Amino acid sequence: MTQSATRLGLPIIETPATVEVVNQQTMEMQGYRTTTDTAQGAVGVLAGDSAGAPANFSMRGFAGPQVNVLYNGIWTGPADITSRWMDTANLGQVEFLKGPSSLMSGLNAIGGAVNYVSRQPIAGPIRNEADAFLDSFGSFRSHFGSGGSTQVRGLDYRFDVSGAKFNSFIDGDFRDVTGLATQLNYRVTDAFKAFVAIEYKKDSGHAYWGTPVVPVSLAGSHAVNGVVSGAAINTFDGSVIGPLTVDSRTLTTNYNVADNATGAQELWLRGGFEWRPLNNVTIKDQVYSYQAKRNWLDSETYAFNTTTMMIDRDRFAVFHNQNIFGNNADLTWDSLIFGMENRFAAQLQTSSNRITFKEDISEPFPDDTVSVVNPQPGLYGPLLFPR
Repeated sequence: MTQSATRLGLPIIETPATVEVVNQQTMEMQGYRTTTDTAQGAVGVLAGDSAGAPANFSMRGFAGPQVNVLYNGIWTGPADITSRWMDTANLGQVEFLKGPSSLMSGLNAIGGAVNYVSRQPIAGPIRNEADAFLDSFGSFRSHFGSGGSTQVRGLDYRFDVSGAKFNSFIDGDFRDVTGLATQLNYRVTDAFKAFVAIEYKKDSGHAYWGTPVVPVSLAGSHAVNGVVSGAAINTFDGSVIGPLTVDSRTLTTNYNVADNATGAQELWLRGGFEWRPLNNVTIKDQVYSYQAKRNWLDSETYAFNTTTMMIDRDRFAVFHNQNIFGNNADLTWDSLIFGMENRFAAQLQTSSNRITFKEDISEPFPDDTVSVVNPQPGLYGPLLFPR
């Protein structure tokens, strides 16, 4: 069953939508380290971790903010602004609802929706688990998890902590990802259960924004065939560059400044209850708080300058501060109508979502130039914010 596809508690086979669920067991078996890895393994879903908009998805020809991303059924904002790198260690499953789904997930979900579901406490003996990962790029990941019933009758817990560093073949491109999540479930009676959950996530690292194209005449014998062709316009001065190629000596070069930094810190606080006042009536409520701070400080745009025979670079910095408070209440009522089983479901959502932006307004751009081969990265330079 998926909470993102239906409020009726129906199995997937009875849900009138295209739904795919990737559970934790599948993530472990397939080696999905991040949510982007998980999406890439799903049918008909494209995903990537671009420096400016990580963990964004494409379904049925729509991408970015046209695919809603939820966390335990909660929407935090457009995916191209709010989504971040995320480890799968503390996720019980990832749900993919493909096709228009605004009724279930909120405004603009033309292509579909992706819902991350946290691992839940399970009643029974305590089980501990630990795993580690290492790849040929020097990336590594470790995770410890524990869950089960406590000595307090009716009180179950789940705890997960993970840390990872993901490297790529590009010079200086890496991402540190840390996650800490815990949840307590308390079964007060057979008809009433309460829960409280705390989750903290942090990612930081250096970013890669692409390799600039250069004239074939410059690359000479180092020209890479079959990748690009034609001509291009210099973003900064409007001059024409062409015919184009990619210089093989720059395939792993990172043209970003040395002190570039992109990252985020996120804190989730959630609590709620599930109550069955009658055998055929279930009421669920979840109150939540979400706080996030995100930062980008980079040189993001590069263009070959036909006059200087060097690469022009810009500067860009923006900082987010986001606070969300809300409540989701659900009601389901089972009954018989003319002898046929019927289930009525309703949900009421209220939330306050406030996000502020602080952006560098330094002028003029581009800020500097670097050589095509073996560029000296340099530093970002002074920041200028509006008063």
